[in-house]
Amino acid sequence: MPEKKPPKTEEKKAPEDKWENWRKAGTAAHDALEIVRPLVRPGTKVIDIVEAVEKHIRANASGLSFPCNVSINNVAAHYTSPLNDGTVIPDSGVVSIDCGAHVEGCVSDSAFAFALSPEHESLVKASLEATKVAVELMRPGAKLNSIGALIEDTIKSAGFMPVKQLSGHQLGEYELHGEKQVPCVSGKSEVLVEEGEIYAVETFASTGSGNVADLPNPMIYQLLPIMVPVRFQGTKEFLSIARKEFKGFPFAERWMAERMKHATLKMAIRELRLSGALYAHHILAEEKGVLVTQSEHTVIVTHDGHEQTT
Repeated sequence: MPEKKPPKTEEKKAPEDKWENWRKAGTAAHDALEIVRPLVRPGTKVIDIVEAVEKHIRANASGLSFPCNVSINNVAAHYTSPLNDGTVIPDSGVVSIDCGAHVEGCVSDSAFAFALSPEHESLVKASLEATKVAVELMRPGAKLNSIGALIEDTIKSAGFMPVKQLSGHQLGEYELHGEKQVPCVSGKSEVLVEEGEIYAVETFASTGSGNVADLPNPMIYQLLPIMVPVRFQGTKEFLSIARKEFKGFPFAERWMAERMKHATLKMAIRELRLSGALYAHHILAEEKGVLVTQSEHTVIVTHDGHEQTT
């Protein structure tokens, strides 16, 4: 009898263009935000916006590189809906929507802000223009502190303050926050932009001091690449799901709450946080009464400039 040959296994082909997956991730995030723009209206449930964004990204990319954030008024970053969130878009103020996608580890990050009443359009424009200025300057040899100084000047010239503690960031494969940062304020470190790098360029404009603080009860977590002994069976279940599904990227507690019992989930989070294996991305907010807007795009640094993917 002739020898049977083993069945052929399909091999993953690397894209012919090394930037193909980065562009796909950018398109997925961009299109997700465009889909929800009409939903950003008073009375809309925040969870409806979040789920629409995340559904589109899951259908058009390998996954999310960060849960969809909906930041209302004084909140600057890291609010995503808990399970059965009853929060709605208010009648006045501002809203920023932020999301991230990845295609086989190639990441995009994008955000836009929306004014719920005309008097806040100038605040939306301030972050939008600051991001535009920063993106235009992204080219080999550019100094990141100089870009930060121009972001700060653009926002202050509009009559607002940049948020000091938040910044743009370099992206890598399966890496949302790389080594280099694009600050929102001037600084002394003369780190240079280099060809072939990818950045999420994001700016935040505030009607307050430009200082944000952590709020309690985080809703977004990230497993750190360390091994720790765990005792609780629920923690082992948590780790199994998170490692398989999220590939080291940040994830919403809501995603885990859809799979685990509430008490089990809370105990697992507590054990992993105490062991140092689970990092919490706390909600960041200005003082009450202050308004904050965000604008963000992802760019690839090319030989003679940049390419915007979002």
